[in-house]
Amino acid sequence: MAAEPEIEQVALERRGAPALGLAVEAREPMLPEADEVFRGIYTRAGASLASEVLAVTSAISGEGKTTISLGLATTIAQDYPERRVLLIETDVQRPVLAADFDLEPTPGLVEYLLERAPFEEACRVSSLENLHLLPAGGAVSGAGRVLRSARMASAIDALREAYELVIVDAPAMLVNSDALLLTDLADLVVFVVRAGVTPQPLVNRALEQLDQTKLRGVVLNDARPATPGWLRRICGL
Repeated sequence: MAAEPEIEQVALERRGAPALGLAVEAREPMLPEADEVFRGIYTRAGASLASEVLAVTSAISGEGKTTISLGLATTIAQDYPERRVLLIETDVQRPVLAADFDLEPTPGLVEYLLERAPFEEACRVSSLENLHLLPAGGAVSGAGRVLRSARMASAIDALREAYELVIVDAPAMLVNSDALLLTDLADLVVFVVRAGVTPQPLVNRALEQLDQTKLRGVVLNDARPATPGWLRRICGL
């Protein structure tokens, strides 16, 4: 595929599978090209949509993992309108999903786990009927503990039954210890590296902590950390 002005092919490593070969840089608008980029990522990552949980993480903050998570969720929901897709934001220390989409931050995941709000209230429906968003929720004392509790594991099991694909936008591995536990709950993991930004030793250190049998790809990304406007328009939020 010929390189577009802001989408270029790169050699991406994949543990135990062929190289992904894709890089992403967001621009407005670029819907056809973006569809193909994210379609290539989920296809090569082996997401079968068979009641799977896919975690997206990175070594440090600001590498574009939320943009990748949103792009994957949106493209998969568009490609498979008969299948339900859920995107969960789990970085309770640095939540951005509610602000990016001008949503009320609560109720969200934390309130759902603490049984302060039913899932139907915490989950937000996008303009795509089969794409739902679950923001992290409000600042609650001990929020990290509830993510590491059996409640989170039970919630993931329940959501795996309710959705064909659950995408977990996990915290950065070297910033928040919750990330390792969340990736352990997932079936597949995609790791995001921002081109020219993340030092290689930090990338290696983070990758060493992941379950290599679940790691399906490393995406070299040059996306802006903020959610692009074209993704906001697709989700209709």
